[in-house]
Amino acid sequence: MNQPSDRRLEPEIIPPGAPLPGDQAVWANGNMRHVYYVPTSRVGPVGLAFLTLGIGAVAVLGLFFLLSAAFVGLAAVGVLTAAAFIAGILRRPNHPLR
Repeated sequence: MNQPSDRRLEPEIIPPGAPLPGDQAVWANGNMRHVYYVPTSRVGPVGLAFLTLGIGAVAVLGLFFLLSAAFVGLAAVGVLTAAAFIAGILRRPNHPLR
């Protein structure tokens, strides 16, 4: 009686549009020995507004990061160009520039 049965578990078929038991999402692993119920809820209008503001804030921070990286890159290119120009002038003071 204590031996595990060899028959496979059959998944429960829930019709489309029918609520899940206990209004929860079901997560099951590959061998269907454990079923995990994850409580869920609907997002209201205030939560949706906060979610939109959060996504917008992350997008603005990403834009600031990209712009600052571009400015640092342009500054580095400018410094290297100026250094090369000055080094060219100092290396051959008696020769005309090419």
